[in-house]
Amino acid sequence: MLIAVFSVYMACLVAIATLLRDFRAYGCILAGYTVALISIADVDTPTATFTSMLDRVAVILLAVLALAFVSAIFATAESARSLQSKLRLATKDIVAMALATLDRRAPPDPSQCVAMSARFMPLRSEIGFATPELLDGWARAKAARSALLGLFEAISAIQAVGLGLRKMSTASSTVDHAISIMRTAVVAQHPEKRLADLEALTHQAMEAEALSVDEAYVLDRCRFMIEVFRDIRDGLLSSRVGRLPRRSVSLPVHQDYIAAILNGMRVGLAVGIVGLLAVLSGLPGANLMILGTIVFVSLGSVLHDPLAMGRAALLMTPAVIVTGTIYDFLIFPNISEYPLFIISLAPIVAITCWLIKTGKGPMGIFYGVQSISLLSPANVQTLDPTTFVDTAAFLVAGSVCIFFSLLLIAPVDPALRRLRLALAVGRTLREALVDKNSLNQPKASLHYDRLSQFSSWQHSEPLTPARRNVMRRLSDLGNLSFAVRRSWRALDQARNAVDPAIDAKARQILPTLSPAEILDLSRAYLAAAAGLDRSKRYDLVHAAAALYGTAVLTTSEVRLLRHLELLRYQL
Repeated sequence: MLIAVFSVYMACLVAIATLLRDFRAYGCILAGYTVALISIADVDTPTATFTSMLDRVAVILLAVLALAFVSAIFATAESARSLQSKLRLATKDIVAMALATLDRRAPPDPSQCVAMSARFMPLRSEIGFATPELLDGWARAKAARSALLGLFEAISAIQAVGLGLRKMSTASSTVDHAISIMRTAVVAQHPEKRLADLEALTHQAMEAEALSVDEAYVLDRCRFMIEVFRDIRDGLLSSRVGRLPRRSVSLPVHQDYIAAILNGMRVGLAVGIVGLLAVLSGLPGANLMILGTIVFVSLGSVLHDPLAMGRAALLMTPAVIVTGTIYDFLIFPNISEYPLFIISLAPIVAITCWLIKTGKGPMGIFYGVQSISLLSPANVQTLDPTTFVDTAAFLVAGSVCIFFSLLLIAPVDPALRRLRLALAVGRTLREALVDKNSLNQPKASLHYDRLSQFSSWQHSEPLTPARRNVMRRLSDLGNLSFAVRRSWRALDQARNAVDPAIDAKARQILPTLSPAEILDLSRAYLAAAAGLDRSKRYDLVHAAAALYGTAVLTTSEVRLLRHLELLRYQL
C-alpha cells in the first residue's frame, strides 16, 4: 500500500515538475524523493521514521544555510551580474542581426533566429536565480523580463522589416531614408528619439501622395522595431539601476501537457513495478533499488532526453563501485577524524562538478549521488564486506531498472513531440483568425520557445534542406499569427476613420486569408488615408501595413495553409 500511494504521489509531482522547468522543477522532485528517503528507506523500521524525518530536514536546512553563507562571501549578487552581462551580450547580437538585415535588405535565416532564441530562453530561468540576491531584486526582475521579451520581439520585428525590404519592387528614397534612421536608432541608448523622424517621413510621403503600400509596410515595421529597442534599452537600464521598467510583462512558454502526463505515468509505473519486484524478493536491502529508481527516473523524466539518465546509470555504475571500493577498503579505515573525512570526499565532489560542467549532467548527478549512497558514511565507519557487496549488487540492479524504465515505459518519441509543437503553432493561428481572446495578445516568447523546442527535439538528426524548410514554415506560421492579431487591432483603431463598408469587408475577408483580397483591402485603407488629419491618417496607414503583412506571409505559405484548410476559413 505504501508503494502504491507513493507511486501516485511521485507521478503527480513529476507531472508538475515537467511544466515548471529549471530549479522549480527540481523542487518538486526533491519534495518527492525526500519522502522516499524517509518512508521507504525505513520501511522495515517504522519507529525510526520520525527521527529520520528530523535528520533529513536538518540536513536540507544546513545545506541551504551553508550555500547561502558561501554565496554571500564569495559570490555576492553573482547571478544578477551574470544576468546583466548576458542581457547586454544578447542585445549586441540583436543589434548585429538588425544591421545585417538592413545591409542585405532581406530577412535573416529562420534557423539563425531559432538558434538565437534558444540562447535567450535560459535567461528566463536566470531571472529567477537573480531575483532574491538584492533587496530591489523584484524591480530588477521586472526590468529583465521586459528586456528579454523585447529581445524576442526584436527577432520578429527584424524578420518583418527584412521581408518588407525584400518585397520592394523598385528603389525608394523614402525607404532609404528610413533605413538610415533605423541604423542610428538601433545603436542608440534612446532609440525612441528617432520616432519623430520616422513619423515625419511617413507623413511627408503621404502628403506628397508618393507612399506605396509596400513602403508603408516597411515604415510601419521600422516604427515597431524602434519601439522594441526602446523597451530593450529601458529594461537594461532599469535592471542595472534597480527601478521599475516602463512596462510590466510576463514571459509565457509552451507547456506540453501530454508530455507532463506521460512523464508522470512513467515514474508512477516504474516506482510501482520496481517496488513490486522488491516486495516479492523479500530482501531487506531491496529498498535501495526502489530509491535509486525513484530519484533517477524522476530526474531523468524532466530532462530533455530522459534516456540520457538511463545511459548514465549503466555507464557510471562501474565507476561508482570502484570509487566505493577504494573509499571503504583503503581510505575510510585509515581516517578517524571528521576534517580528514570531509577532505577525503573532495575528489568525488570535484569529479561530479567536472562532469556537470562539461555537459555530462546526468553522469555527474548519478556518480555523485550514488557514490555517497554506496559509501553511506557514518560517525563510526565500520568495514563490512558482505554489506558492501550486497549494497553494490542492489545498486547494479537499480541501475538496470532505471535504464529499462526510461527505455520501455512511455518512451519519449521526438517525432511526436515535434508534431505536438507544430499543432500548437497551427492552433495559435486558428485562434488568431477568429480573434479569440483579443485582449490577450500572443507573446513572442511563446512562439520562439516552441521553435527552439522543435529544433532541440531534432538536434541528433542532420540539418537537411527538408528540415530547414519545415523550420522556415513554422516560423512563417507563427509570424502570420502575429500579423493577423496585429491586423485585428489595426482594424479596431481605424474603424472611426474609414468607410463602414470597407471596415465590414475587411472583417469579413481577414479570417479567410485570401491574399489577393487582403492586398486589395490594404491598398484601399492606404488610399482612404489621403486628406485626413495626422492621427486618423496614421491609423489607416497602420491598418494598411498590417493587412499587407498578412497578405505577404499568406502568399509565401499558400500550399501549407491550403493543406491545413486555413484558406477561405469560415467563421
